[in-house]
Amino acid sequence: MKYSMLKIDKKINGSTAGKGSWGYYFLGLNPDAKNFAYLAADFIRYETAHGRKVRFKPRNFDPTDVLQRVPESGSVLRPSDPPFVIHSTTLEAYKKILLDGQLKSTSQLRKEGTIQHAIGFLPLGEPPDYLDYVMFGGFGGPGGEVVVNSHLRGKPCFDPNTPYEPQARMYFDARKMIEDGLAVRDGAHVLKVHGALPLEGYLLRTVFAGDVVLPDGAECWTPTLFTEAANALFDREMGVQA
Repeated sequence: MKYSMLKIDKKINGSTAGKGSWGYYFLGLNPDAKNFAYLAADFIRYETAHGRKVRFKPRNFDPTDVLQRVPESGSVLRPSDPPFVIHSTTLEAYKKILLDGQLKSTSQLRKEGTIQHAIGFLPLGEPPDYLDYVMFGGFGGPGGEVVVNSHLRGKPCFDPNTPYEPQARMYFDARKMIEDGLAVRDGAHVLKVHGALPLEGYLLRTVFAGDVVLPDGAECWTPTLFTEAANALFDREMGVQA
């Protein structure tokens, strides 16, 4: 039997995930977070559907309540669903994405003969099926740029304030992805899509370093600075607040 763990701890700020000292993947959540029930239910259902038995910490946690409160949503929008999600990538990979007309998962790229390194996959201890999905991050955080920085360095670098060269930050219509039944929820990621996602109808904008100006006083770009500048540009162009 394969296992994963849902760790519930009021000391956790937001959520955390990775490979625990017990040897398997875990998701940590603060039970006081407003989206706790959604994330917990999504994690339990996703892990169970992929053949892993979810253990809980503390052990006496009963998931019955969250599973009853959160119906399996499918293509139904939730109040907590973001309007936009992000997928950041290198300029080299972006050229291939445009040629293909779609974003492809690591597994799909490997099947086609493309050497695709999943930076951070092993350190985080993510289950193998995670490679079958295209991952999307939230609008506000620098997570996508941290991943890009890691790819550029050739090794994991999780510090969002280290120098790096901005690449391609892609903005997608999250609600359309959900309504079209393409979005998968696993509790650990904002959204993900199995196999591939076509650009047409979903990609709203891509922001590059040349589209924004380095803030006054900054000597170089960092994942945090580029995220803030790119988001501000996207927000102005869209005329809405994400």
